[in-house]
Amino acid sequence: MELYLIISLFFIYLITTALIESNLVKRIWTTAFIAAFICASLALILLRVTHQDVMMQADTFNWYYMMYISGSITAVLGIVNLWIYRQPLWHLFFSEQSSENNKE
Repeated sequence: MELYLIISLFFIYLITTALIESNLVKRIWTTAFIAAFICASLALILLRVTHQDVMMQADTFNWYYMMYISGSITAVLGIVNLWIYRQPLWHLFFSEQSSENNKE
């Protein structure tokens, strides 16, 4: 299932780069990344706050623990990246001129 999602998103990316200007493509894919980051962070917070127990067998416990740890690390790195790149993101989403017009 994940392989189909990766392949379909790759083809959508190719189509958008071919048909849309580069500044709009950056906006679309950055917005998609931020939305995915927010959804993953919300899922981790809800899992942590509700103390939800997942019925697992002993052999799958390590897999879920690794998913939780990697998701937590991804959420923290996403926050750090949003802080580091806050000015370029602000200009990307709220500037009126495209990047091609800025070169002139």
